[in-house]
Amino acid sequence: MSALDTLEQRLARLGGPVELARPRFDVEPLPLVAPRSIEEVQELVRLAARDSLRILPVGSGSKLGWCGTPGHVDFLLSTRNLMRVVSHVADDGTITVEAGMTMEELSRRCRGGGHFLTPDVPLRAGKTIGGVVSAGESGYDRLRFGPVRHHVLGTRTVLSNGLATRSGGQLVKNVTGFDLHRLYCGAHGSLGVVVEVSLRLFPEAEHELRMTARTTELTEALALARKALALPARIVSLSIERTASGCELAARLFGLRSVVESERAMLEGLWPRSSVLEGAAAREAAESAAARQRGTSSLRPKLHVSCLPSRLDAVLPLLARCLAEVAPNSTFSVQPGIAEIDVELTSGLEDAQALASFTRSLRATLSKHQASVALRDAPRAALVELDPFGSSAEGLGLMRAIQQRLDPFGVFATGRFHGGL
Repeated sequence: MSALDTLEQRLARLGGPVELARPRFDVEPLPLVAPRSIEEVQELVRLAARDSLRILPVGSGSKLGWCGTPGHVDFLLSTRNLMRVVSHVADDGTITVEAGMTMEELSRRCRGGGHFLTPDVPLRAGKTIGGVVSAGESGYDRLRFGPVRHHVLGTRTVLSNGLATRSGGQLVKNVTGFDLHRLYCGAHGSLGVVVEVSLRLFPEAEHELRMTARTTELTEALALARKALALPARIVSLSIERTASGCELAARLFGLRSVVESERAMLEGLWPRSSVLEGAAAREAAESAAARQRGTSSLRPKLHVSCLPSRLDAVLPLLARCLAEVAPNSTFSVQPGIAEIDVELTSGLEDAQALASFTRSLRATLSKHQASVALRDAPRAALVELDPFGSSAEGLGLMRAIQQRLDPFGVFATGRFHGGL
């Protein structure tokens, strides 16, 4: 009996059926186990600590390409079978669920209780709440509601010794202690396995609309966006999508009908040739656009550029110029209110070395304006000596110390996060 067969049998005994899955799209498959309870997660982590095995925690695996290639991994531990609703207190506007619940199902349950779920991420059917929190993925509604970590009231997390620890709470009024749950947001499973999440909810909108306007020039679209942001309106999302045919500027509004109509009138004064969708049609159009702008193919490299809002006017033309020279058919979208840009590299950078060289050059160019460039869904060959999150070492020593304190046994796979963490 091979060592792999022996490991698979032990995993199956503790956590159910074992399958083969890839920790990244270009890495050899490894055993994946999806336990059916938090107690089974604890037993699997204890097994890893006892036998010096390395675990890679995953949800549905939709954001594994956001990170670097992991070092040694013995098996993947997925939380996708943890789907129980622990608590839903509609009067307090909170919900606590296990980490494997998909964002689509969680959103449906929240709407059933009269609430809106943030982050409103695209492609919700293929994402789990644990994966979204662990990746720190905010939705396009961040302009109004802020990043996902602001709405995580608490978590239950299995640490490297197998203990299931709690941070925060299930209700707004009883959140106490250290904010370790916010530390886990964006840690990509490098500190523990998030198995339960408590979230703050918002009242469901009475009315919703999406207004769009088209321009031929990026500078004109950015100027119109700036004017919209200066209005006394609570815009949910504001984006510019640039394609070969020009730019589409889109604003999403929702809330009380009277307020939305007032905000619509203000926007129409700025965008005289705009078009409007309302209700379900507006929501579907916004979801479709967000999915397209984030990139739907995990096999195509992407860039995520962020900077201070005050630097966007300088960063955006530089980025557009660099793309025009090397990858002219690339599309990108901009969220002017939070100064984030998503780029899908459609052609011109198929060679891994060329992609790595371009990323280094772009980081050097944009660093003059304090912009960061993350490389996502890049082939492993492009990540040799290239950190997908950027080259900044700010806070790296502190991050290493935290990782050592929370994972002294070295249970969770390294090499995927900042500086090889």
